[in-house]
Amino acid sequence: MDKYTVQKEAARILHSVLLTDSRLGIPEEVRLAAQRTTFDPSAIAEPFLPAPVKCTELSAALWGLLGTFGNAIAEQRYGIHQPCVVSSDAASLFLFSFLLMRVGGKSILDPDVAPRYAVYDLTSQMTPWRRLVTNVYPTRDGRWFHLHGGLDSNQSLRMLGLPERLHVTDEMDAIRRISDRVSQHDAEWLDIEANEHWRQAGGICLTPEEYRESKQGKAISDDPLYIIEQFPDERLPPVPWPVVKTASFRPLEGIKLVDLTRAIAGPTIARLAALFGATVVRVSNTELPDLGIVLFESNLGKRDAHVDLKTDQGRKALLTLIQDADVVLDGYRPGVLERLGFGPTYVHEIARRRGRGIVYARENCYGWKGPWQHRSGWQQVSDAVTGIAWLFGRMWGQNEPVMPFLPNSDFQTGIVGCIGIMNALDRRAREGGSYLVSTSLNQLNSFLISLGTQSPAIQKSLRESWPDMRFRHYDDLHCQMRVLVSSLPRVAPGLFQAKYFRSMEADLGVPDEKMTFVGPVVTYGTTELRYNCGSCMRGTHRPEWPEEDESSG
Repeated sequence: MDKYTVQKEAARILHSVLLTDSRLGIPEEVRLAAQRTTFDPSAIAEPFLPAPVKCTELSAALWGLLGTFGNAIAEQRYGIHQPCVVSSDAASLFLFSFLLMRVGGKSILDPDVAPRYAVYDLTSQMTPWRRLVTNVYPTRDGRWFHLHGGLDSNQSLRMLGLPERLHVTDEMDAIRRISDRVSQHDAEWLDIEANEHWRQAGGICLTPEEYRESKQGKAISDDPLYIIEQFPDERLPPVPWPVVKTASFRPLEGIKLVDLTRAIAGPTIARLAALFGATVVRVSNTELPDLGIVLFESNLGKRDAHVDLKTDQGRKALLTLIQDADVVLDGYRPGVLERLGFGPTYVHEIARRRGRGIVYARENCYGWKGPWQHRSGWQQVSDAVTGIAWLFGRMWGQNEPVMPFLPNSDFQTGIVGCIGIMNALDRRAREGGSYLVSTSLNQLNSFLISLGTQSPAIQKSLRESWPDMRFRHYDDLHCQMRVLVSSLPRVAPGLFQAKYFRSMEADLGVPDEKMTFVGPVVTYGTTELRYNCGSCMRGTHRPEWPEEDESSG
């Protein structure tokens, strides 16, 4: 029996699972291009991330599909016939890349850098009391509930009858106080109370088996990683790929994408579209909180414009952007953009009026069917309800759910979303019409679980290599990620190679400053994947498309 390697498993997932899934609507040209997609054999062969599920393998396989789609489109547009090579090492780094970024030569975690993105924490979420609202706590009926504060913990704290602000010097003291209140309620009460009354994210920690038998699990059990719906119309003929002058031959050059997202998964979809050549305008609001440490990286390749969508001026600015866009990306709570007048129905009407189809892409937590589809959600909530947290707890011999040490479902949903957008744009070029692309964190996690866990021997080896990663239910993502990053050089010394990183000038508040970040996971023979610009602060640009297509070149 052949020895298990990351590369072999990633190749199996790509060729035998993803490319054979008829629900994904992968065209024949992409299947043919996949024959030229390989996985770098010089990357680390044995799984090294301390996870029971196949994080690296799936990340590499999804990058393989994304790179293959890009390769097929580049061949259509530029006549290029080239290889595509996937680095599974870089695919691992991608899953926590924001922690590896350097600004002005200093780590993103450096005390001199942190205050610069802390300005986005308008609700003081990073203070221990408010941060630890987002955590797993035991309930009165012997179950576990993932409480979540989102970008503002006020609602969750009010629900529990706790003060919105409290100075604590000992994080375990904060955990005990919050845990004491949570444990006064049954899990079902917390689930309904948080989601349906306070409209705050949260979820019961289910096992994979429990989730599959839940109404929500059954509702989306047949859904693929992404869903593409076509809206044909005789007024919407095929839209040829833009004619561009290029030296990089990226597949999405000339495509315009409006980014209406926050947090991680949605911004990652848009960032990857920018990497593959799209011109991206992120619509942000400087009066709302944001995940600053993530935003410093996720704004790579984007223009960022302040727009208040609750004003007539803001809605007019967004309408003007959409009228010339190819893609609109919605990462808000389900229903929010509809209430603001920019849901898929109206955006598709804009396309009909102009006579050119558009792709409306959206991502959420739970999926787009079922009793929970309307709920807000986060990566931790998806990991809780789908059973991922129980798999992590079991790996370490804990009889409790433990949160993963990295936002895996966020970043991998980002890859999936970009694949779906590429697929829809390709269909628009061939068939015309407008499209709706739907993805969710739960779809990603369900697929990841379906691939099976690592073998008992691999899990045992990982436990031995990572003795400091034996966490409990109350150890949150922030605590775990710092241990991960500090220990990785010891566990995988060959991972941090210069070839996996790129540098370019940033616009993060200091003139002539460079940023260093994890580069593209895939490389081609001719096409050069790169960003049009470095990351920028919120509200740096006006809400308009650049006069010259900055993706070209």
